[in-house]
Amino acid sequence: MVKKLIQVLPYFILAMGFAIVAAILDGQVSRKMMLTLDYALKGDVSTIKAIAPVLLLNAAALVPLGIIVALTNNLYKKKANVLLKKYYVTKVFHKDIAEFQKENNAKYLSSMTNDFNTLENNLITGIYTVGNGTVSFLVGIWLISTVDPSMIFLSIIIIGINLLISVITARPIKKAYKERSDMFDGYTSYIKEVLSAFHIVKNYNLQDKVTEDYYKKSDEIQHKGFLIERMVSYINSTENFVMIGSLYGVICIIGYYAVKGDITPGGVLLVVEGLGRMAWPLFEISESLPKLFTSGNLIKKMEDTLKNTNTHEETVELAEFKKNIEFQNVGFHYEDDERIILSDINLEFKKNGKYLIVGPSGGGKSTLLKLFRKYFYPTWGEIFIDGFNMKDIKKEQYYSLVANIEQQVFIFEDTIKNNITLYKDYSEDEISAAVTASGLDDFISDLPEGMNTIIYDNGRNISGGERSRIVIARALLNKASILFMDEAFASLDMDRAREIENTILNLKDITVINVSHVIFKDTKAKYDRVITVKKTAY
Repeated sequence: MVKKLIQVLPYFILAMGFAIVAAILDGQVSRKMMLTLDYALKGDVSTIKAIAPVLLLNAAALVPLGIIVALTNNLYKKKANVLLKKYYVTKVFHKDIAEFQKENNAKYLSSMTNDFNTLENNLITGIYTVGNGTVSFLVGIWLISTVDPSMIFLSIIIIGINLLISVITARPIKKAYKERSDMFDGYTSYIKEVLSAFHIVKNYNLQDKVTEDYYKKSDEIQHKGFLIERMVSYINSTENFVMIGSLYGVICIIGYYAVKGDITPGGVLLVVEGLGRMAWPLFEISESLPKLFTSGNLIKKMEDTLKNTNTHEETVELAEFKKNIEFQNVGFHYEDDERIILSDINLEFKKNGKYLIVGPSGGGKSTLLKLFRKYFYPTWGEIFIDGFNMKDIKKEQYYSLVANIEQQVFIFEDTIKNNITLYKDYSEDEISAAVTASGLDDFISDLPEGMNTIIYDNGRNISGGERSRIVIARALLNKASILFMDEAFASLDMDRAREIENTILNLKDITVINVSHVIFKDTKAKYDRVITVKKTAY
């Protein structure tokens, strides 16, 4: 992830370039003001008149330059944030679907919210803060060195001490930030769970329990944040003490030279100005460096969530489904559970056939469907599609051939048209044919906006049957060869379920594999085969 930041290096260099120009120009203004003061005390009016126009011009140039510095800084931060977030989301969708399903996806939510906020503050902003602070500090050294070059040596000592303190103190802060990030994973998971079960919480009067748990988890996270801030405060106080002591030492030395008459009043003013330019950037650098050093652990944790442990290489390209799907002596159990879920499955599913899979709860129906979908591989045995081992077929090509209807249909908050086309380009004739075949004609014609009607919040403003029909239209428009259905009718009323099932079974040129508890006698007869799954299949 850090390597990706190299792509925003031009924006960082641009921002730092303007920051350097602004800092040098500002330093020049301060130096000319020192000279003006010294010439004024000497009564040298002619030299002041010669300097004044240049001084005013430089000072005026600082205004637009300051705006440019702010804009380029914000541009760098924007590009860096967008780049890292785009990289992370892209990598998430390259995760193996089986591995993704085994994990709690709340950790991805936590990474994309809490962890990215931390990275923005500690890494992206921190890099600029350290860079800009270093420039300001160096300009301060330059200003002081024009008065007394020996101050450069003292400045190097100050920098070295603060870097040493930052490196030493970074380790405990790294650990604390990692622990807090892990706590945010659990917190996000809990919030997701509670909001998903909102109706259960209300129906069973669990508000007090949920409130108590929420308070406890929130308090733990806030307390960890308090401990981190306390630790950072101790570190900053130590660094500030060292810096202030060092700067006071510089002031004492300058005061000594001023008493001796070795430094002019303008020189004293310039030293004070230079010390100010050194002090504030050092404070910011001292706060940013420990946080910057802790970013490595957080990035490693985020990168770990993106790794695929399955290294099997898929080599077979399957452009179309031509013949059949065969299960040969297939058995399955989950990696973390030795209980046999499926055993001795020997089945054949022919192209364009219609298959109903039934059986008791826990019998393995849904697991069988997961094997169909390449979510998991058989523990033993083989699955073949048109003679190719499913394990070797590239997922992207296989998924382009299949469509899915679940009990919980997902609908984007967008127009009906975009939900059917899924943002791909199709002709109006193709879309119209899919709408008609899926039985959506009457529904859409009754809507004032027709296909441009917006569907809100995963389809809360349309019925369950209409949501299912939209998914059917998706499958038809995408020219899917295989349609997988997983308890697709469980949440529908019987009349609507029967109507949709009839629509699906009347479709031509598509293989239907329906896992369902909802069985109608009149539609059951339309299936080519009814398969009962109870560990094995018959």
